[in-house]
Amino acid sequence: MPVKKSYKNILWGYAFLLLVLAYIFGLFIDLTGDSGLYAAIARQMVESHDWLTLKINKELYDQKPHLLFWLAGLGIKIFGNTNFAFKIFPTLWALAGVYFTYRLGKLLYSKTAGKYAALIAGTSQVFVLYLLDIHTDTVLQTGVILALWQLTAFLKSGTPIHFFWGFVGVGLAMLAKGPVGAVIPFFMVFIYLIARKDYRHIFHPKWFFGIIIAFIVVSPSLVHLYKSFGTEGIRFFFITNNFGRISGEYAGSSNDPFFYLYNSLWIFLPWTVFVVFAVFSEIKSWFSKKKSDVWGIALLGSVLIFTVILSIAKGKSPNYFLMAVFPIAVLTGRWMAQNVSSSTKTEKSVQGFQWAVIGIILLVFGLALFINQGNNGWLPIALILFFLIAVIFAFRFQNKKSLRVILVSFVLAGTLSLFLNVSVIPHLYDYQGARQVVRIYQQNRNENDKLYNFDLEEYELFFMAKDSVGNIDTWEKLFEVLERPGSWVYTNSTKFEEISHLEYKTDTAFVIRQHGMNHLNGRFLNPATRESNLKTNYLIRISGK
Repeated sequence: MPVKKSYKNILWGYAFLLLVLAYIFGLFIDLTGDSGLYAAIARQMVESHDWLTLKINKELYDQKPHLLFWLAGLGIKIFGNTNFAFKIFPTLWALAGVYFTYRLGKLLYSKTAGKYAALIAGTSQVFVLYLLDIHTDTVLQTGVILALWQLTAFLKSGTPIHFFWGFVGVGLAMLAKGPVGAVIPFFMVFIYLIARKDYRHIFHPKWFFGIIIAFIVVSPSLVHLYKSFGTEGIRFFFITNNFGRISGEYAGSSNDPFFYLYNSLWIFLPWTVFVVFAVFSEIKSWFSKKKSDVWGIALLGSVLIFTVILSIAKGKSPNYFLMAVFPIAVLTGRWMAQNVSSSTKTEKSVQGFQWAVIGIILLVFGLALFINQGNNGWLPIALILFFLIAVIFAFRFQNKKSLRVILVSFVLAGTLSLFLNVSVIPHLYDYQGARQVVRIYQQNRNENDKLYNFDLEEYELFFMAKDSVGNIDTWEKLFEVLERPGSWVYTNSTKFEEISHLEYKTDTAFVIRQHGMNHLNGRFLNPATRESNLKTNYLIRISGK
């Protein structure tokens, strides 16, 4: 093997190692917000031995279907109540989606396009973030891309097995988050048939059988909803939980139509420049005299329709866009495979913009190092040193400038992800109230003591605690708990003041200075102003009247 090729392979291997390490360390980081809620539901599902009826603190749960809870529950069943156990199988399923992205890119365009698509999918900042903070969208995206891959294979070959797996993918996407999982696959097939002027297949009876396959896959959730909530549960699954989020009647209040436009600037990092050029190139081709790529029209058209729906909806969050990342990665992979090795003016512009993006990321990296200098240790210095060495080797042994910038971007993506998952995020998560409460309780509890939560929605507490945590949802339940010596109650400052005026003895009151990770801001991220941004909760131990 030539020396240059050997060194290039080492650099690609080093970048891949950084990324894998970032994935692995992310498995052990605490849960927060929605992921804490999902973990608590999964734990209670496993402990009840009822994998069909979803509950949270004995209350029936209807908000999300079963797929994430089953994947998480499998890990909890095998490994116990740990962050790793909750995340491992949803993570592996999400990574399977990266492979499906490669296969779709390869099927439609080329092996090189597939590799670039997988690279973008697996290193995009939003993908890495939601492996750390598991949401239903983390597993939803894999069902969607499986459906797109297999339905594309069916439309190209007509092979029934691809038809079957395509609708299994649709069913799995719906089993992850409901009917929204069918939106992009439906519009991709519809737009493809319209673009091909294949009108007779639009209303072909075979699609009815595909819908049956999808419904069979999602049927456990429908059975749970009907048994637990009757017809209203079914209505919630198909209508309320979807149209209610669009109108804002059920959830959400945002009127920002450009939310996903400017959030996409970080969602695709470090590949935003390539994505922008690829998307505009695809749209431009629709209006050119040359024959447009039908698959490009179908893929991007379906994503654009989905984005419009998201943009007019009142409920907005970056994770909602996850299911669109893989299809866009395929289109970007195609564009990169066609243009990366060229010396056109466009490609030179892309390189210039990408080096600018790399420079901006490095500045942010440096700022993060500066403001967290007390918690960094040796890792950031080592990562920066090896990054600089990688850049030198890339310039020395990669002659093609376009491939050089891609390689450096890949190394930077892995470097930054590993730094965040080891040196920054775990330290910030120490400020979560639930983590502090569990630590204090385990260190100070007596044998027959019991921990309760009162008027707080830190659901990760119900997952993290070694023993089950009771939930107090009424004042009558609170009075019952306060009658029992050895009861520990975690609550907010308002409820603490009210309890302190009751005729009950408090052995100890621990002050919990905390901040939720779902509401980050500059004052919290800056150690100099962090203390002033913390909220005060209390953990109290009751010794009776």
